[in-house]
Amino acid sequence: MHPRQYARGRPGIMNMNKSILLAASLLMLSSLVSDVCGQNRIEGLVLSKQTGEPLDMVNVFEEGKEGRALFVTSDDGKFSIDAGKRSSVRLGFRRVGYFREYEVCKTGEGPVTVRLSEELNTSEEILVTGDLRAHTDLLNTFHITSGLNSVDELISRASGVALMRRGNFGSEPVIRGLNSDRMSVRLDGMKIQPACTDKMDPVTSYAETGNLESISLSKGAFGDDGCFNSCSGIDMKLKDARTADKFSATGGINGGFLSVSKGIRLEGKADLKSESFGNFTNVTYRSNQDYKDGRGDEIFYSGFNKLNISNSSTYKTGMNSSLKADLLYDYAWDIGYPALTMDVKDAEAFIAGLQFNTQFNGSVAKDLESKIYYNKITHIMDDSQRDNRIKMDMPGWTNTAGAYVSSELRLGSADIEAKAEGIVSNANAEMTMYIPGQGFPMYMVTWPDVRKKELSLSMSAKQSIGSGLMASVRAWGGPVNSDVRSEVGLSELRIFYPDFEGTDSRFAGGVYAGAEALIAENLVTSLNLSYSVRDLTVSEQYAFYIFNRFDSYDYVGNPYLDPERSAQLELGITLNTGNFAVKTSFFGYYIGDYIVGVVDSMLSPMTENSNGVKFYENIPGATILGFEQTADFVVSEKLQIANTVQYTYGTDNDGGYLPQMPPLMGTLSARYKTGIFTLQGEGVWAAAQNNVNADYGETRTPSYAVFNLRASADMLTGLSVDAGVENIFDVYYYEHLDWLKTPRPGINVYLSFRTRF
Repeated sequence: MHPRQYARGRPGIMNMNKSILLAASLLMLSSLVSDVCGQNRIEGLVLSKQTGEPLDMVNVFEEGKEGRALFVTSDDGKFSIDAGKRSSVRLGFRRVGYFREYEVCKTGEGPVTVRLSEELNTSEEILVTGDLRAHTDLLNTFHITSGLNSVDELISRASGVALMRRGNFGSEPVIRGLNSDRMSVRLDGMKIQPACTDKMDPVTSYAETGNLESISLSKGAFGDDGCFNSCSGIDMKLKDARTADKFSATGGINGGFLSVSKGIRLEGKADLKSESFGNFTNVTYRSNQDYKDGRGDEIFYSGFNKLNISNSSTYKTGMNSSLKADLLYDYAWDIGYPALTMDVKDAEAFIAGLQFNTQFNGSVAKDLESKIYYNKITHIMDDSQRDNRIKMDMPGWTNTAGAYVSSELRLGSADIEAKAEGIVSNANAEMTMYIPGQGFPMYMVTWPDVRKKELSLSMSAKQSIGSGLMASVRAWGGPVNSDVRSEVGLSELRIFYPDFEGTDSRFAGGVYAGAEALIAENLVTSLNLSYSVRDLTVSEQYAFYIFNRFDSYDYVGNPYLDPERSAQLELGITLNTGNFAVKTSFFGYYIGDYIVGVVDSMLSPMTENSNGVKFYENIPGATILGFEQTADFVVSEKLQIANTVQYTYGTDNDGGYLPQMPPLMGTLSARYKTGIFTLQGEGVWAAAQNNVNADYGETRTPSYAVFNLRASADMLTGLSVDAGVENIFDVYYYEHLDWLKTPRPGINVYLSFRTRF
């Protein structure tokens, strides 16, 4: 049979073959089209950086087109974007209550994970890492000025913060005119009681930038989880050791030199990682001689030496749990304080903490964190290097033990945080005076071995209401009990308070409510209110003839003081268009039963050349008002500009000015980056402060403007060099909070290097 005839004789089979071939072709074409379409889509997941939880109601948009959302995430946090014919798209991610992030997303590379950081208008976080230039928040990158910063210098770059300097070491941070008496300062969540009666050892002096991950600043009772601060707080987060899928060992050596004080800084670090264990060690040494001011005069007694060693170890106890141990040892010696009559021979701190973390899947509780800690501080003041007629020794000792348990929960659409903490601390200080011609020294107890027990409970809730409103509430509180354990110290206090039995019990706590709303495209407003009652400091209650060089009075505590009661109102406005962002906060505090020193003219001072004796007393109240504004402008990929302005105004109930209020002040910085080089110029300025109160020893302070120039270069892989000139025009100046108008350093040329291996 002819083949053609055979084929014609089987038409059904012929048609079937054609159908199968056509179906196969369509299937292959459909698969190809599907693959091509899939390759032109960008898919991903948006998570909370703090909790790791998926975020809903996140607007995903293309950069430059903020007004048009391409996708809004649901409860699972996932998104999917059609990229069209483009191989990559720069996407923005925005959600109320979180910092905006931008990410270059490429098609065909699998799901993208984006993490958004929580943004609280009442708090600010300074990241302290080895390389901040790539961080998306411009203002954070401008906090690091060189590789030689101290912690207090770093904090002072934040808006709303000023430094109260008594020398070139251990400056006291002041937030919105509120000093350390009215704030909680912690290290990795651990409370530390300084041991110096003259505030020469703030908690910030016992850490170094090399062992810190970040510094959280809260500017309200609602912004910090420390349950006993009424107005502000600082928490310095230590760098954690981390685990990795495979073993790695890295490290680095950093160093630098300061010309103004012939200062040196050396730092070494090592980071070990394995699948179940990690260890991070940092060692920092700093030494400075007396510096020179803008007139070329040497500021005597301004040098210091310091050694800091820290170690963090973590052990992975399970898939979702870990155990972390932190140890920190800090020793400083021969510390000069030009604004005081005494120096510091030794300041030593031992700090330890043990922390357990676990995360839960598919339950109401998202995680659980528990920690126990202990620290001991020794601080020895003397005037052996001074030409004082009467010599004095003033040692102080404190130790603090604490434990807390905290947990984050998810109830419906609300995020709940709960924390319980207990703290026991001891504070003891004494003074010995050697008077010429007197055969025996004069001895007194200045802090009478005060033991304080604190118990606190706190709970907060945060919930998104729709896509443009977030509400939060918080309440905290607990008893604070203290007792005087020194018989000598108790007998001293009974000279003025004969019926005092040596014990005291009171309550500290507060409540807070706030809301944050997206009222227009790129415009967010917030309103926060709080009321709190703070605990008293050891000096306010139990001090005995502690000399204050600022106003030259001896101070005596008052066990019967009423606690300060603070009401705070704050309004925040944030405008963010992508390349330009400006954030403004208006705040007001009314502090009832405000605590000040009141002169008792009937008593004679103990300290030579003292103006008299003051007792801590309550006045009816005080008011503090002010504003802060931060702005950043990304002019181009190479040029960025940042600006901060702040102002604080305080009065007492009689209309008199509150002491130690910073004036109008600000910073303007511009940074240009090209290739491996970065150049930054800065202008730091402050207006004159004429709102002073002579009753507190204040005098007027003139205005000033100082200019700095900085440069950085990533020379080789693992090597970067920083250099700069601070106070270029060698200006003679001091800030309003600097004790005795001690001038700040004049022109300073610095050079530093950082290596990584």
